[in-house]
Amino acid sequence: MPSANKKKLLNAVLFGCSIVALAFLLFYRFRAMGLSWSWIHIAMLLYEVATTAFLLFNLTGAYLYKPIPDQGYRPSVSVIVPVYNEEQGIARTIDAIFSSNYPKNKFELFVVDDKSTDDSLTVIKQKQLEHGFKVVEHDVNTGKRHATASGLKKCSGEIVVCIDSDAEISPDTITNLVQPFINKEVYAVCGNAMVSNEYSPEANSIIARFQKVWYAGAFRIRKASESLLGMVTCCSGVLSAYRREKIEAVLNAWLEETFFGRRCVTGDDRQMTNFMLQLGGKTVYQSNAMVYTIAPPTLQQFIKQQTRWGRSSVCGFLFAAKLFLHRKWNQKLVFYTTLFITFATPLALIASLTSLIWLGSFEVVTVYIAWLMLVSVVFALTTKILVDYFTREDFVYRTFFFVMMLALSFVYLYAYVTSYKGGTKWMTR
Repeated sequence: MPSANKKKLLNAVLFGCSIVALAFLLFYRFRAMGLSWSWIHIAMLLYEVATTAFLLFNLTGAYLYKPIPDQGYRPSVSVIVPVYNEEQGIARTIDAIFSSNYPKNKFELFVVDDKSTDDSLTVIKQKQLEHGFKVVEHDVNTGKRHATASGLKKCSGEIVVCIDSDAEISPDTITNLVQPFINKEVYAVCGNAMVSNEYSPEANSIIARFQKVWYAGAFRIRKASESLLGMVTCCSGVLSAYRREKIEAVLNAWLEETFFGRRCVTGDDRQMTNFMLQLGGKTVYQSNAMVYTIAPPTLQQFIKQQTRWGRSSVCGFLFAAKLFLHRKWNQKLVFYTTLFITFATPLALIASLTSLIWLGSFEVVTVYIAWLMLVSVVFALTTKILVDYFTREDFVYRTFFFVMMLALSFVYLYAYVTSYKGGTKWMTR
């Protein structure tokens, strides 16, 4: 048997064993809970049944998922890069775009400077002389949504590709990203993000490594499983593509979106995805469309990022909760389970652990911690199977991922409670 087939068979066996192990973990958890029953224990068990079933779905879906191979499809593409105070990274972003193997006569680039206060515009204009692309200058800082819209109003491509100003793409990224659009029912495609600064001396290596394994799970597992149903719930702003005609149909509503009477300045990617779903289209994930992005270099910036993500989740999920009432039953089941787990998890992690400690049952607390650890080990094993770049060190970080989630639960609860706050126009900086 060829080595490639042996590896595939071994991965299939390991994956199957992981799924079986996860199912048995739930059974033994049930047995352990029988030692001391109360309403707290029952609530915890119901939550764990739901999360385990959801995890099994995600892992199975991710294993079955396959990206769309290159079909030779080459539509006209407009690339838009909104920029604010990115003098250190924007040159690399632009160079990477022009290193693309996509036909040069088939794509155009718009770089929109949203009144940066550093030397971003100077760097952009230097690169403009080198490569030749269109630059849009804002006289007033208006935020990422309006900066993106400025490019949208000027572009002419059939497909619009949005890339963050601190991200770098591979030469074949655009080619791979547009392939799902061969299907006319696809309105949006999400790329596959990977952390690029995990070994950077300027970054907090622990945060960068945790975010690397986080992205591996969020993209290669969760978005992959959602993609099988054509319902990726958030085409991430770091790299995503849309049909231009569909964006034009919702552009004004996107720009004028409000939440608790305040203009929305976060969650632009999630809300644009919602609009694509509302129009009746499919939103999918393309794992072979790679983009490399920077993890927050400091703890303060990391907490700021997570707060922003938490707030945008509230607004985005509430909007999506209405539109999914009219989607297919299997999409409803996945979405509303995702909705429940997203908002229940921080509260469940905090409440369950503190309640068990308060009850004084050392045995049950120990079993609970062991449960979290074992589930993390199984998830780390399956991620190692599914993600090519997952290293042994990543396996360790993913195993102890639940520790970080326990700490972040307090951040998320704060973000959910303060989701009415508009923040600043660019909360990524």
